[in-house]
Amino acid sequence: MVFEEDDISYCLSKARDIGDQYELYVLHGKEFPRSVDDLLWICGEYLGKKIFVEYVDIPAEGSSVSATYWANSDGSYRIGLLTGMSKDEEKFVLCKELFHVIFDDEGRRSMDLSTHLEDCTTAYTVNGGPPRCAVAWETLAEIAAIEFYFPFEQREKCLDGGTVVDFARLAVRFEIPRYYVEVACGAGNMAYVKKYL
Repeated sequence: MVFEEDDISYCLSKARDIGDQYELYVLHGKEFPRSVDDLLWICGEYLGKKIFVEYVDIPAEGSSVSATYWANSDGSYRIGLLTGMSKDEEKFVLCKELFHVIFDDEGRRSMDLSTHLEDCTTAYTVNGGPPRCAVAWETLAEIAAIEFYFPFEQREKCLDGGTVVDFARLAVRFEIPRYYVEVACGAGNMAYVKKYL
């Protein structure tokens, strides 16, 4: 997927800013793993966002969606999490949805779930230019969640020395799904992110 340079720069800058606020205001904020509950608190205190998190009685297994967020007319937000995810999956998905709230802008939202899912599927199979904005921000929210939970500098330390990396151990250490650890530590992704930091 191709991103607009301004979008990826904004995404990484915002994720690092939130990480900095986390380190400043959360007890033991420089330690890992990071807490999604503390991130939710940062969103309320630092950003002034009023966010309600609730479970939607739909199983995540077999669904192409794990969660969604709604921007309410009163300026508050609701995040709906599907049920049945592992602790680390739920934590990561909630973090990603919180970054949707952090990035929230009318042009970055899609209110039509059916069209949004269709756009998401074609964005990964069609070459040539950036995807529609709301689709790009799905992936950018994941990138921000990775950067928050497993910052670039931490990934560099873990990859330093060229030895075989134990992705399962890193997933346990940072409390995020192994898939995202592997994606984040991939040579191409490391080089790509480094360009924008």
